[in-house]
Amino acid sequence: MCGIIGEISIGRIDIERFIQMRDELKHRGPDDAGLYVNKNGNVALGHRRLSIIDLTPSGKQPMTNENNDIWLTFNGEIYNYLELREELIKKGHKFKSKTDSEVIIHAYEQWGVDCPKKFRGMFAFAIWDEKRSRLFVARDRIGIKPLYYYSNDRRFVFASELKGIVKDNRIERKINPTALKYYFSYRYIPAPYSIWQGMYKLPAAHYLLYENNKYSIKRYWDLKLENEKPDESLIVKDIQKLLEDSIDCHFISDVPVGVLLSGGLDSSMVTAIGSRVKEDLLTFSIGFEPQKYSELQYSRVVADRFKTKSTEKILSPSEIPHLLDKILYYYDEPLGDSSVFPTFLLMETVSNEVKVALSGDGGDETFAGYTWYSDFDFYRKFENLSGVFKGLHSVISIISDKFENKMLRILKYRLKRLSVRGLEQYRMIMAHRFEEGEIKELFSKECYEKIDTDNVIENYAEDDLMNVKDLQLLDLHTFLVDDILVKVDRASMANSLEVRVPFLDHPIVERLMSLDSKVLFKNKEKKYLLKKIAAPLLPPDIIYRKKKGFSAPIDKLGLIDDNVYALRDPCVVKDGILEQAFIDKLVCRRNSTDRAKLWLLLLFELWYRRWRVNT
Repeated sequence: MCGIIGEISIGRIDIERFIQMRDELKHRGPDDAGLYVNKNGNVALGHRRLSIIDLTPSGKQPMTNENNDIWLTFNGEIYNYLELREELIKKGHKFKSKTDSEVIIHAYEQWGVDCPKKFRGMFAFAIWDEKRSRLFVARDRIGIKPLYYYSNDRRFVFASELKGIVKDNRIERKINPTALKYYFSYRYIPAPYSIWQGMYKLPAAHYLLYENNKYSIKRYWDLKLENEKPDESLIVKDIQKLLEDSIDCHFISDVPVGVLLSGGLDSSMVTAIGSRVKEDLLTFSIGFEPQKYSELQYSRVVADRFKTKSTEKILSPSEIPHLLDKILYYYDEPLGDSSVFPTFLLMETVSNEVKVALSGDGGDETFAGYTWYSDFDFYRKFENLSGVFKGLHSVISIISDKFENKMLRILKYRLKRLSVRGLEQYRMIMAHRFEEGEIKELFSKECYEKIDTDNVIENYAEDDLMNVKDLQLLDLHTFLVDDILVKVDRASMANSLEVRVPFLDHPIVERLMSLDSKVLFKNKEKKYLLKKIAAPLLPPDIIYRKKKGFSAPIDKLGLIDDNVYALRDPCVVKDGILEQAFIDKLVCRRNSTDRAKLWLLLLFELWYRRWRVNT
């Protein structure tokens, strides 16, 4: 696991500046640093190494082939690299290391731009092909590893994190209004947008080719949705075998590996199966003060059952200021997911013991485990009455505006849910966000008028979200990639820790998405198939307990009230991005619904103060 960066320029690259940009990613790879510059001085690749496989100097990057005309900088893991290595040797390729990195080079030589289709793993890599004067950049199918890029008429720059790009103070930092709208609407920014104008994310399952001073992007993999209804006992065995195989290969490492154990079904399954692969398995868990927000009692049950070497950490309010400062730096885009706090603290703890850890992330998307899947299914029953509920909502809204009352607010929100459908219903069910009218009132006129009309999230909403499988597909393309996986990647790599996600092994994802939604969500039970697989392994209290999630209790930790002063004279208003009047309205009301919105506002202001000025 590493940090990668590269640049192509019409003129010679300022290498001293480029090295500073590379080393801004040092946290992603503290073990070593590498640099390649071509003979013309207009192409540079940089690498920061976290040594996981082949710890010898032969694993150093950027790495080249025998002819020194193909150069690679790579972030991630290729789990099937040993099989591919053997296949490539039979085709005449010669290897000088035991790394998965070198497999990518020879795979590119053999299969060209189709090589990502051969890889099983998580990756973002770039290859400079000197003979073709071409840069080839690719990102894994699910989007587990990040890749950002910036381009103008004179240069092209890419990096694992935005901070690597904006370290160059010649690149202007200007907020992208469309990205900001997504943040306030969904709490994260979906690809291809980034928070800064002119900088973009390479979407998952895509590759980019840069040649002749221009670039093109192409999708190389997509999910083929089918509606198979196989015999239940057969599909349970099939999925179990895929899951066991995935967890087994995710333990491949030349350094110690642990498991992030929350006590939920997903991480408990990784622990249960992982304990068969690794003796004396290390597990790591986190809890909160007050204890009623913790799940440590469940993680302890699992750790005891499988006799793991367990480490626990408690997140207390006193640690928040320390964490907030770090999070504002390492998350170089605003992310309104409160679980970044316990996630970051957990990664700090784990990194003191191991370099690699497995997590249960992705289980909710692949096995249909989110609470909003059930909620969405429930609200769909009332679609034919949406017009009636819309009228009732209008009446209650008028009354609620005149008489501030908690019960009226709740009724107003419930009626609103019942009066909408499709993507809007999905957005409301997930959590409280800013609605379109509120965003228009919140944004400055100039900022609002620059918002793109195309909605990238709507583009993934199949058939107006008719069933649970449509929701899964939408989450796999958006929420998972740009919220959950961003949260995990930044928190782990900030602490020089590699986190692997076996539930997102693409053979598992492909098989589950080939099933009919009634197989995945049988009798409207979330994670029906996973619970069947878990039954012989885990106690019922772990399998069937109510889903709790991993979010931090923002109010109990004082995150809003202790920092609300920042919204009295915010930089986002001074710089003409947002309007003070609407902010003041939210600060004054500060009710339960508005507090969720207030948190998004506050986090954006604090993040913007940290990043607005070029340093």
